[in-house]
Amino acid sequence: MVIDLVINNGKVVTAEGIVEADVAIDGGKVVSLGYKSILPDAEREIDASHKYVIPGGIDPHTHFETPFQGAMPEETWETGTKAAALGGTTSVVKFSIQEEGSPLMDTVEKDIERASNLSVIDFALHGSFIDVSDIDSVVQEIKPIIGMGVSSFKEFLIYKKQGWMIDDWGLYRVANEVGKNGGILAVHAENAPIGEGLREQMTQEGKTAPEYHPKSKPNFVEAEAIQRAASIANFADSPFYIVHMSTQEGVQILREFQNKGACTFAETCTHYLKFTDKMHKGDMGVLSLMSPPLRKKEDIKTLWNGLSDGTVAMVGSDHAPYSSEPKQKGYQERGFISVPNGAPGVLERLPIMYSEGVRKNRISLSKFVEITSTNPAKLMGMYPQKGTIAPGSDADIVVLDPEKEVTLGADWYDDVDWSLYENIKVQGFPQIVLSKGDLIVENDEFYGEAGRGQFIERDVPNLTV
Repeated sequence: MVIDLVINNGKVVTAEGIVEADVAIDGGKVVSLGYKSILPDAEREIDASHKYVIPGGIDPHTHFETPFQGAMPEETWETGTKAAALGGTTSVVKFSIQEEGSPLMDTVEKDIERASNLSVIDFALHGSFIDVSDIDSVVQEIKPIIGMGVSSFKEFLIYKKQGWMIDDWGLYRVANEVGKNGGILAVHAENAPIGEGLREQMTQEGKTAPEYHPKSKPNFVEAEAIQRAASIANFADSPFYIVHMSTQEGVQILREFQNKGACTFAETCTHYLKFTDKMHKGDMGVLSLMSPPLRKKEDIKTLWNGLSDGTVAMVGSDHAPYSSEPKQKGYQERGFISVPNGAPGVLERLPIMYSEGVRKNRISLSKFVEITSTNPAKLMGMYPQKGTIAPGSDADIVVLDPEKEVTLGADWYDDVDWSLYENIKVQGFPQIVLSKGDLIVENDEFYGEAGRGQFIERDVPNLTV
């Protein structure tokens, strides 16, 4: 018997630990782990000496081809997922945000069709209701959408003026229905009346510079919304997680709920672990605007501690690559309040987490794998198909060179003209990326094809994170 591929001589890292073993791959699946002497012959061998062999990254928070605040990314599913692959991510989850005047199901179906034609890696979707005026109609859609393999739903406690905000009764109804049908609820937690009120007040006072963005959404705006959303979801008996949590108060609130046995989780994002709100004041001020805003050093420290002790379950990129032109155009209208929020980051997520986390002894190697791959796979209902290296799992594998030094920046992307990470050097970067056994990246060269990625029909979440 001759199989497709064996990865030799590497250290295999999973959330459970590290083992020196070779990995046998056939038909897009991992078939066994062991020593070369007992594995079948292979058509190709990859030498992973002095390298780590890790599960491909899973980014639970992306916004490919998503319009917002009058802007549309130039990037497509194809070029965006190519960037993801170059950085070691082999599966992405995109927010399928309901189109105004149409059922959410229509948007989900359109996104599946579009991504199936363009994505170079496997993909999944979150559902996101924004037309919540008829909450009975919203609730009726949840079960059939979960039946399609879309088992997570995100709701907004902010963006009231855009008509996206859900009220507390609507959130309870959605949470209850999601929980009854085996899904998981996600929430963008910012207090709309206070956050949007402060933004408007500052604008009227002439405080329109980018540095006022974090002042208009102080930590309290997120913390209050987390407390309220977690309480509602817990009462509704629904698994629940906070997206892009950015504050030390958020970590403390979630920890209290978890200590009481609540089925409550959190995601943070790479930029909240790297940058402070000083970036909103400098040359990158307009471009760096995002929601929630960047925070203080104390928040960064607490988020890293939350990842290390398990309070924070996973790290996403919140990849929203609006180019510099619409951001600058928005700023000219009314200042920071009218700038499309978001930043690219799908490529940088794994390298930054390794370089800032593992190399700086903030997290272990196994914790790095857990928060960038295994926990997203579990909470998104795709484990153990994804998120581990074990017999029967998809052969989504990264050979990571811990000594490789790379300078990050917009040049790594095809359709992005700026980067939060411009000229930042990292140590530790993918040498080889496999997607279901296919070599799609080797030594920074991309070999994948548009449309090879497949829609991941997800199961119910695995809450053992």
